[in-house]
Amino acid sequence: MRTRRSLQKALAAGVLAVSLAGCSATSAGTTKSSSSPTAATAIPAHNGPGVSADSITVVDNYYFDATAPVDKAVFDAYNAAGGIAGRKLIRADQAQANVSATATQAEQDQAICLAYKQRKDRVFAVLNDVTGSVKLNSCLNQQGTVVQAWSGSVVDASMFQKAPFTVGPGALTNKRLATAWPALLKSTGFLQDTSKIAVVSDGVGDDDEIAASTFVPALEKAAGSTPRLFTYDTTSSDQKALQAQALSMVLKLKQAGIDRIVFFGSGSLGPIAITAAKQGLDARYAWPYSGIPAGNGVTPAMQAAITGYAWSLTDFGVPAAAQQELLASNPAAAKCLSILTKAHLDLAQNASTALRLCDALNLLKQAIEGSGSKYVNAQAFIAGVEKLDTFDSVTTFRSGFGPGRHDGVLAMRKSAYQPSCKCFRYTGPNLPISG
Repeated sequence: MRTRRSLQKALAAGVLAVSLAGCSATSAGTTKSSSSPTAATAIPAHNGPGVSADSITVVDNYYFDATAPVDKAVFDAYNAAGGIAGRKLIRADQAQANVSATATQAEQDQAICLAYKQRKDRVFAVLNDVTGSVKLNSCLNQQGTVVQAWSGSVVDASMFQKAPFTVGPGALTNKRLATAWPALLKSTGFLQDTSKIAVVSDGVGDDDEIAASTFVPALEKAAGSTPRLFTYDTTSSDQKALQAQALSMVLKLKQAGIDRIVFFGSGSLGPIAITAAKQGLDARYAWPYSGIPAGNGVTPAMQAAITGYAWSLTDFGVPAAAQQELLASNPAAAKCLSILTKAHLDLAQNASTALRLCDALNLLKQAIEGSGSKYVNAQAFIAGVEKLDTFDSVTTFRSGFGPGRHDGVLAMRKSAYQPSCKCFRYTGPNLPISG
């Protein structure tokens, strides 16, 4: 699972460089009885930005040159099937925002938001948000633009309060992760035969605060011993400082005799695992990713020491064959992947991109058409989302929403390194995550 800042770094040469320089028929969902949207008391009697009588304009934030054929195939198929609420979908490019190289993240967010507001082709929805920025999403929501979070992401607990028209069928707040994960670590045996446990938080957003206030106390209850809490600031771009920080932490972990390390948040564990191996720290790791990629000093032995606890079917670390096996019984996934087949696009190379886009468009369609409103706006969208207690996601194991809950993930699975394929694969049954 790539999330927030780690994903931003991974895509800096692609998606975000653009932003800062600037499925076929829907899957079936189960709806609840009508409930009032928590993001607003009423649905306005007008359409939102980027919505006309015959079109809805959206941005795919994961769009760049390599994914262009996939986006075209998916949008064409969706429009051939009737679009959304009788309207054709129009894909627009990300907003162009000219910012200096020294601009802070807040300044970048402000510039991007302003660019969306000033553009002639206004945008109703930003799909596959890779920034995870509470401030940017809040600003876009205030303009009436809805945002869908990146599938597999851990988002700040404050996201859906400060950005009420932001949702994610494959997203999970760090607060819900902190509450549910300790019991799952215990039930799956990770905490067995140890009292030497450490939690490493990543310094991203409010992860450190949630780790201290919620995760560590819950983990202490599950483990029967008090974990030690460390912070590894993955937000730094100074590689030497990161290495020095990792070494200092590993030496403390080794001195304390720690043999279980739980990594909390969305930053990269790689430097910790590499440094620990070099310093002879014999520990097992758990983290909310499906796996850790090889290369850059990461060896199979290090990978074998890691147990993933994740929920994304479209993660970069999930092999294409395993992904298609997991989705074999999902009709919505079959419809989405058939678009690639008809367009003569390679499944192994393009499945994840198509599935993320199909998931976003399926939710957009089901929410808007199920809202009960003849208008297409952010309030109608949220009203429709909150009626979906079950959403047939094609990017996560189990998804659904409810009043006030806009992160859809309801289950995760363990993943483990498999020497036969030199990759990580999900193992075992779904592990439920409460709403």
